[in-house]
This record gives sequence, C-alpha cells and structure tokens, in this order.
Amino acid sequence: MTDIVSGASSIFGAVAGPVAAGQVTKGHIRWARRHASGTALLESLLSVKRLLDHRDVVTDVERWKMAIEGAITTIEQEQSGLPRQWAHLERSVRAAISEATGLGFADRMSDDQCWRVVGFDRLWLDFAAEYLRLVIATIGLWREEPSFRRANQVTIPSFDRWLQESGRYVPGLGLWPDESSLKPQRRERSILP
Repeated sequence: MTDIVSGASSIFGAVAGPVAAGQVTKGHIRWARRHASGTALLESLLSVKRLLDHRDVVTDVERWKMAIEGAITTIEQEQSGLPRQWAHLERSVRAAISEATGLGFADRMSDDQCWRVVGFDRLWLDFAAEYLRLVIATIGLWREEPSFRRANQVTIPSFDRWLQESGRYVPGLGLWPDESSLKPQRRERSILP
C-alpha cells in the first residue's frame, strides 16, 4: 500500500507544477510515470545491490529473501511501463542472483528451501554486483531522460550478453577466456556503454 501511495504522490508532485500553470502535456505525464517507475525500481534493486556489496557481513537468508522478493515484485509490477527491449530484466536479475547466491527464485521458495539452496560464490557475487551497478545506472538515466523517444531507446544488456560482451564468461569457453578466443564470439558492435 505504501508503494502505491508513494508512487501516486511522486506522479502528483511531478505534474502539480505544470497543472498549476495550465501547461500539462502528455510528455509531462509520461515523464512523471517513468520517474515514479524508475524510482521504485532503483529503490528495490539498490537493496539487493547493498547486500551483494556487503556479502561478508550479511549472510542472513531472510534478509536476502526479502530484498530479492521486493526487487522481483517491483520489476513485475513496473514491467508494462518499461521499454520493450527490457523484457529480459526480470530474467536477467534472477540469473545474476541465482549464480551468486542460489536465491534467484527466493520469491517462489519457502524459508526452509532458501536455507537449503543458498550458497555464496565470491566470483559470481562480484559479477552480479557489477551487473546490477550497470542496471541501476541505466535505469537512472532512463528515469531522468526528458525525451520520451530517447528514453525508449535506452538499452540494458541481458545478464548473459553482458557476461559475454565484458569477457567474463562465454558459453563453451568458460570463465575469463583469452582475448583471441573471444574475437569470433563478439559481434561487430558491442552493446555495452
């Protein structure tokens, strides 16, 4: 309920000035919705990112489960307002979390199941944290972009594509393959910023 209230107040606040001036346009309303959606996504993903950054301190599975549930639920709720090319976002966030902790589907598991499957892998925790850093930065750019057209052109690579493009993992070649074996795998143009 609080999310609905804060989202509504965010939209209201962003549109209130132009309404008072009698200058509300579709662009203002679109931007306000995008801003509210981006804010909700950033807050939920930042909670997971903080856990990834403090993995040595925070090993309580219940805290991980709550943060992951919040992030996945928010992505599901906001999916209809996101750019079409972000359709993979939920799947990619789940994959990153699954590789790092085994808890990618914590929102669909009981507490006992979470305790049984949890396993922290230091290398994949670093990969997940770096990927979420990219996702969070990109969502921030999308949220603040004043042009609707340019906002819908903002891209986030899938987790698998990001791993390949950044040279961290390539299916069939493993972790950190050498540069010469990556050349045939790369396309003409990288999608990474």
